[in-house]
Amino acid sequence: MIERPVDAMLRAAAGRRSAHMPGHKGRAPFPCPDLYALDTTELPITDNLWKPEGAVRKAEELYAKAAGAACTLFLTGGSTAGIHAMLQLDAREGDTVLLPRTSHLSAINGCILGGLNPVWIPAKQTPDGMLYTAEADVLSALDDHPEAKAILLTRPDYFGGCIPLSRIAESTRARGIRLLVDEAHGAHFPWMEFLQSASQFDADAWVQSAHKTLPALTGCAVLHLKDERDRSRALTTLTREQSSSPNYLLVRAIDDARAWMEAYGRQRLAETVQAVHDLRIRLPEMGLTDAHILWGETGYDFDPTRLVIGAPEGGFALAEALQASGIDVEMADERRVVMIFTAMDTPQDLTAIGDILEALPHRPIPPPESIPLCTLPEKVMSPRAAVMAQTEFVPLAEAEGRISAASVGIYPPGIPLFVPGEILGGEGFRQLMAAGTDRLFGTDGNRVECVQ
Repeated sequence: MIERPVDAMLRAAAGRRSAHMPGHKGRAPFPCPDLYALDTTELPITDNLWKPEGAVRKAEELYAKAAGAACTLFLTGGSTAGIHAMLQLDAREGDTVLLPRTSHLSAINGCILGGLNPVWIPAKQTPDGMLYTAEADVLSALDDHPEAKAILLTRPDYFGGCIPLSRIAESTRARGIRLLVDEAHGAHFPWMEFLQSASQFDADAWVQSAHKTLPALTGCAVLHLKDERDRSRALTTLTREQSSSPNYLLVRAIDDARAWMEAYGRQRLAETVQAVHDLRIRLPEMGLTDAHILWGETGYDFDPTRLVIGAPEGGFALAEALQASGIDVEMADERRVVMIFTAMDTPQDLTAIGDILEALPHRPIPPPESIPLCTLPEKVMSPRAAVMAQTEFVPLAEAEGRISAASVGIYPPGIPLFVPGEILGGEGFRQLMAAGTDRLFGTDGNRVECVQ
């Protein structure tokens, strides 16, 4: 018997209900031929992703028009490459960029690759432990750091939260600072009636993960630019970030996702929003909570397709119960689960998930203690200098006081407690020590990479 363990794994996962990415939810937007028959390399008749002049260029132009961008570049390695390229559009080695401490790991990696100096905007925390970046803190950072070349903001975040951008955009324009937006979780925004995409706030560049909320394959993403003149610099950077042999099946999937959303997306998204709303209003009678209601103090708007459920039995327990019932969620933590719904979900899908939620027992447990909000660690080296230095792996229990050479934190929420060049210590270090190794990221088991 020929063993194909990955095929078996994927087939076992395929029949389950998805409340997670990828956004296609196991349904092709258009009839799907034999993908192997379409897989090819760069040929005179197939265009070149890094120098597009034919079909790829046309597809990118169509996407740019839909997204309100001057130009759009297709990415086959996810939004990570786009975030790296955005950060390096105008900032050069040694330049300052402003980053919220809640930024995705790819943002700090972009600074490492570009030799940039990140200045952190501290996070705020709601009473139930959700971390966010306050508009007032962003405006203060812009006032305090006129030397910054760019600011990168995440909108929406993993919980669907959208920081207000109008005043921030006015401030960046007045100071000549580039406004960059990690809109990875908002690829559907151009087709929504409820929330505006970064293009509506005059962002200079924004990246979207088509695979997260659109009917595209995993790895599909797009980089949008406000100014056509940034195209050459972005392409040059992207050729260093991605394979020189791009997968044209992913390029096709990006184009198909855009085409399907143009034809059907607005109506289907409206139906999804209504179905999520119908499920949302059922939560209290189940003994569950709509977490978005609790977070009004943030001043954020929230993506109505994203459902964040506060669970009296704890998020991990609810996720396990749902998994046993054939439903996989996007994320869970001590208090809540996160579900991602897209235009490819049907009202029947949402009703079925609601019925399963209602049938589950929700036995309350004492809520976990709120984790103290950590102060920013002491920075003694640039991130790039730390990762390029001589390093060694040190048992975590012996690493206090050492300089981290890695971005280290706890998942969820996946926000680094320490980035390269910072001293391991304080409340953040205590949290690392208390977490199980299965929840740590950036470590090798119970060892952390430190500068020698």
